[in-house]
Amino acid sequence: MRHLFSSASLTVVALAFANYPVTSQTIPSAFEYLEDRQEIGAYFGTMSAGTGRFGFGPDGGATYGVRYAVELSGPLGFEARSGFVDGERQVIDPSRLPGEQIIGAVDSQVLTFDVGFRFSFTGRRSWHGFAPFLTAHAGIATDMLETSSLDETLLPADVFDFGNSFLGSLGLGTRWFVTDRIATRVDGRFSLWKLDTPPGFSDPERGFENVADGEWVSGKALTLTILYRW
Repeated sequence: MRHLFSSASLTVVALAFANYPVTSQTIPSAFEYLEDRQEIGAYFGTMSAGTGRFGFGPDGGATYGVRYAVELSGPLGFEARSGFVDGERQVIDPSRLPGEQIIGAVDSQVLTFDVGFRFSFTGRRSWHGFAPFLTAHAGIATDMLETSSLDETLLPADVFDFGNSFLGSLGLGTRWFVTDRIATRVDGRFSLWKLDTPPGFSDPERGFENVADGEWVSGKALTLTILYRW
């Protein structure tokens, strides 16, 4: 009887544990896979730019535009961007004495277009909703505004013309995924473009020496983008 009672007790205990729900601890991952591959958005921000040895280049200002990107493979993505930089430039008369050469300021509106690649440090995933990245772009920049009336007071050889310039940039930033469709992006960007020197600024009779035909100047920009993804 004792053996039978023990066997029955063990059976009851086993059945009780068999009917008891078994739970396990689940640890949510900080990483989330990014299903969507494409995104488009509008950006705005500010940019400062070097004006060159003589100070006639555009000095930067408010910047805004649109950008498009598509995920390629792993951490790599392709980007295209077009926008404007609204600012001013000084009109310089090289025939005047130093200290008197600035005769005024005029508006400048530089149109930029570039393409490049984005390297995401988290690959096709976000970490707590964030995806930091590094970018490298190349393209073209041109001033959309015509020669001003102030420029027309100068000799033709003294007039600065931005023309078309190669534009190169390196950037660092992050995306923050608000929802599956909406994200924001913050970029810090370092850029280079070239300023062509008007012939009048290299005239030795005016005391100019060792003046190059053009010079590379740098710019720094900080922008915020609102993105739609699909």
